[in-house]
Amino acid sequence: MLAKREDMILDELVSIVGKDNATAAKHIRYAYSYDLSFVTPKLPDYVVMATTVEQVQNILKLANRDKIPVVPYTAGSNIGGLCIPEQGGILLDLKRMNKIIRIDAESHYAIIEPGVSHAQLAMELYKHNLRWSWPVGPPSASVSSNALCHGIGGLSGRYGLNSEEITSMEVVLPTGELVRVGSCAIREDSWHSVLPMPQLDGLFKGWLGTSGVVTKMGVRVHPIPPILKVFTVSTHNLEDMTSYMVNLGNYEICDDLTGVSWWLSQVPIPYPYRPKPDGAPEWYCFGATYSWTKKEKEAREEIWQNVLDEEKKKGTSIQYADYPEEALKARTQLPSRIVGSTKNYTKMAGGGISWPGTFTPANKWAPVYNKWKEILIDHKLSPATRVTNYRGVHYGMLRAMIPFNKQSAEETENARHAIVECLKVDLDAGGIPYKPPVDFAAEINKRAHPGYLSLLKQVKQLLDPNDIMNTGKLGF
Repeated sequence: MLAKREDMILDELVSIVGKDNATAAKHIRYAYSYDLSFVTPKLPDYVVMATTVEQVQNILKLANRDKIPVVPYTAGSNIGGLCIPEQGGILLDLKRMNKIIRIDAESHYAIIEPGVSHAQLAMELYKHNLRWSWPVGPPSASVSSNALCHGIGGLSGRYGLNSEEITSMEVVLPTGELVRVGSCAIREDSWHSVLPMPQLDGLFKGWLGTSGVVTKMGVRVHPIPPILKVFTVSTHNLEDMTSYMVNLGNYEICDDLTGVSWWLSQVPIPYPYRPKPDGAPEWYCFGATYSWTKKEKEAREEIWQNVLDEEKKKGTSIQYADYPEEALKARTQLPSRIVGSTKNYTKMAGGGISWPGTFTPANKWAPVYNKWKEILIDHKLSPATRVTNYRGVHYGMLRAMIPFNKQSAEETENARHAIVECLKVDLDAGGIPYKPPVDFAAEINKRAHPGYLSLLKQVKQLLDPNDIMNTGKLGF
């Protein structure tokens, strides 16, 4: 009887998307069962590729009726297990919904479908001398998925997270209903803003695909000033680097202001742990600025020089540092095939990588990193860590990229244990993990205010009464 039911469901899925776009073949399901992270692989029961909004609606109506879990999927390039099916069900692959519907070069926004990649959007935007906040990730990654999961990018220092650049959304709810939020909810062809209305887009941002399927998204795009200047320094510890980055961040002149540990500056990241050479700085920083005129560039250079002088007067270890040309390309010529390439992170390991990726205030970076360093080295893992300022100094990112050998269950478990231990340290310091695997969600929920968890569950129940959307990812 069970096999007959599964055949009936597959037949219904085929009737919605066509026989070439729905399958229960094990070799195809296997390709969607894992990612680079330490998360245990799990097979979906079906893989379905939708090409229209109506197909997405009909798939979710079927799934809701029969209480079948649905996992939305685009490029699958995250390293947090976010698309691994916790309870089987339908793997809904949206990569064929890849139209750039509109680029409004005058009002500076674009409307895209979920399968639009960073490379695809970049090619079209550059025709208008416009840019998006490209992350340091593969060009094949989905623009909308990155934004929905509060991803960062090369303009985060100036404009904030990519989720803050969303202007409107069209969403299919788990029940199959179609809704719009933002200005497009009032006028169908108006996608310029989520304000001044209630920000209902927040019902779908940061929910890890557990509250609906976004089928269209409006995003802000920005002009590209012609003059690039990158400021580069080094220090021997994160305390000194934080002082510099907070000082420079106060002026809000950088599109991107990021520091990386010596281990993260290596290509590939050393695995297992390798000590830093004696005398080499432990931290390097690049601050990318763009100017419209030579005088504007000179003004930014004057500010930077003043900051550098102030930091030297404090007696810190700060020094001007030459940054390798190839590395600068990787940070400024985005989307990047250099840093975004998986082999640059995992070549010395065995195809595995994951992270404790967190939003952590700058004044907590050094205390947390120093503990992370002890934990990671104790586990024979490199403390390949990054810190980034967002929108001045209000908040920042602290994350470690941890390669490991996925061919070894023992080495994978070693990395998972170390990463979770690092996460606990950051949570205790007030940091919050982003794109969190279920292991992380469980640690978050242990510390959460009961009112917060209650509200989260109420909203989930309202939007998804049969709990079909990416079931289990919130760690309830």
